[in-house]
Amino acid sequence: MRTVYDQFAKQLLRDALAASGSVETDAEVSSDPQRIDVLYVADPEPASAALRSALGLISRLVEAACLLEPFHQTPDADELLACRRKHLAFRHAWRSGGKKPPDPMLWVLSSGRPEAAMRGLEFRRAAGFPRGVYLAAPWLRLGLVVISALSERRDTLLLRLMGAGRVLRRAVAELLRLPPDALERRLALPVLLRLRLKILAEPEQRTADDAEFLMSTQDIVETWRQQAFAEGIEKGIEKGIEKGIEKGREKGIEEGTLRGLVQGLVEVYRARFGPVPEEARALLERTTDERLVRAWFEPFASASAAEILEALRSSAR
Repeated sequence: MRTVYDQFAKQLLRDALAASGSVETDAEVSSDPQRIDVLYVADPEPASAALRSALGLISRLVEAACLLEPFHQTPDADELLACRRKHLAFRHAWRSGGKKPPDPMLWVLSSGRPEAAMRGLEFRRAAGFPRGVYLAAPWLRLGLVVISALSERRDTLLLRLMGAGRVLRRAVAELLRLPPDALERRLALPVLLRLRLKILAEPEQRTADDAEFLMSTQDIVETWRQQAFAEGIEKGIEKGIEKGIEKGREKGIEEGTLRGLVQGLVEVYRARFGPVPEEARALLERTTDERLVRAWFEPFASASAAEILEALRSSAR
């Protein structure tokens, strides 16, 4: 059964690969009602190749046209064979559409070892790849990444964030230790935050996997919030100083800090719900109490859009 975590993996792969080639999620298979999770065709330009190289092990998986199927829960033999059926259908459509060989590779990204499928399809360690990467017979164009078997190195981090349990916990901790401007942080933090907020918004549907994910990512919100504070305050201070030149530098900084905090709230809202409604934005812009603005970050990160708007209305009364 596919899960919200597989959706997370698709979004992370899409965001990571979009700058260096053509990437499509849920690509249709013309002869099959199912869909390919991620289809990627690399852009051969040197600039795109340089962007891909920064993605570590992922860049080696996607050197040629490929399909990527992530599994947060280790797939059984039937699920892996279902991926193989989609792969065959897609290869037929690929050639029928005039595409030249080589046919696209299928990479299955599995959190654990699908032992039965590995035996049945005779997967072997992939020569020239790190541990955890396997290939079936060459004509099958089928590869497997066992995420739990990958070494804890930076070039495997984006893949390990698609893992489960201890692997995910350690990967998140490693992610948060990277510099704020690290590519992995810029790619993964927004997607992790969206998944966390989705789980928090649906408590009645929460599973054991969800509880484990929330525990593994509990530091994500605070880290992202601090980053939003810093970025928002920096922009706000610049605007505040510009507006406050005539009133004096000190007052300009004070105004800029408040505007920066407001901008931070706007970014939290956008991450959860999209564009901020005009009424909510107007209420935020009229706020002059910095302590109140700081207190709003918690409800902005956890309350519903309707509850946030009502809180803003109440403060203006």
